[in-house]
Amino acid sequence: MFDTTLWYFSILIIVFFIFYKINKLNAKNKLTPSNIDSQLDRVIGFLEEHGGNHVSHLILLQDKDVYWAVKDQVLMVYKRIGNKLVVLGDPIGAESLIPESIKEFQEYSVSKGLKPIFYQISPRFMHLYHDTGYRFLKLGEEGIVNLPNFSIEGKQGAKLRTRLNKFVRNSYTFSVTLPPYSKEVISELKGVSDSWLGNQKEKGFSVVSFSEEYVSCFPIAVLNDPQGKVIAFATLATDHKKSITIDLMRKLPDSPHGTMDVLFIQIFKWAKEHGYQNCSLGMAPLSNVGDCKYSFKSEKFIRLAYLHGNSLYNFKGLKEFKSKFACGWEPKYLAYRKTFLPVVIIQLLLLINSTPHPKNVVDKIKYLLKKTG
Repeated sequence: MFDTTLWYFSILIIVFFIFYKINKLNAKNKLTPSNIDSQLDRVIGFLEEHGGNHVSHLILLQDKDVYWAVKDQVLMVYKRIGNKLVVLGDPIGAESLIPESIKEFQEYSVSKGLKPIFYQISPRFMHLYHDTGYRFLKLGEEGIVNLPNFSIEGKQGAKLRTRLNKFVRNSYTFSVTLPPYSKEVISELKGVSDSWLGNQKEKGFSVVSFSEEYVSCFPIAVLNDPQGKVIAFATLATDHKKSITIDLMRKLPDSPHGTMDVLFIQIFKWAKEHGYQNCSLGMAPLSNVGDCKYSFKSEKFIRLAYLHGNSLYNFKGLKEFKSKFACGWEPKYLAYRKTFLPVVIIQLLLLINSTPHPKNVVDKIKYLLKKTG
């Protein structure tokens, strides 16, 4: 196993430096990014009319570019990294127009000398990507809670019920507040977020980050201690289909054990009382990827990150936490055309991590390699 891991990460380091050189050469040909600020009202109106997908709320981060396909009847958001245009999620619009929108974006990308990539697509439309010449790589699974069936009663829910009762007994309180928010509220939430981040940096693109503008768009679930101090919160992204997503989640580092369990339980109870049918827990990256002996080699290599990469990202811990609540899991995929897959993976890492200095990425790869040895 170590020899395989050594070989794989050595290749990744080499590929990274190749990509870095290519990326510098491509810098001269960068597209002028779309101005989402001027289109935000239009985008929000479109989502209200047509609904969205499991990541459409991340459009409000305003760090992505907008592409209108099929005569403005289909919405796609993307970001450029190197020679790729990475679309987040499936195209949004009438289902009958999705095939044409995929083809149109392919032609648009080629006309710019770039390659299209679709990130976190759902199984529902995989045949449409396949018909357009795309290949697939499993990225992980999205945890879903069926709210009408959610319960912490009985033997199975004993631990969670005991935890919740302890917090209630000790006068911890839960509430959901709606925008607009005062400066004092935003400031307190930012304090919790900053404490949670510590020395880490916010990510982007497909990973939510804290900003006053973003947080102010959503209902916020808050857990307070007996003195009324916020110890944890989560933004709640909702849609007209009676689905809800637990989005940005932050807590104080010194909050009591079980804080996030209690916050989630209270959110489920609130959402259930307000008529929501499903709650998304977001994606558990690399969950059930490459764990079959018949899996593709690329997915088996990626599984090494799941097994040995907890020092850099708590893959297994995140899956275990979400498994406490999830009733089901929906796989998410990367759709890509003929390209060198390790380069694509590195480009995605750079995109999500806001393109850190190359040395930081190499150091992380070396550190992970050392841990696996």
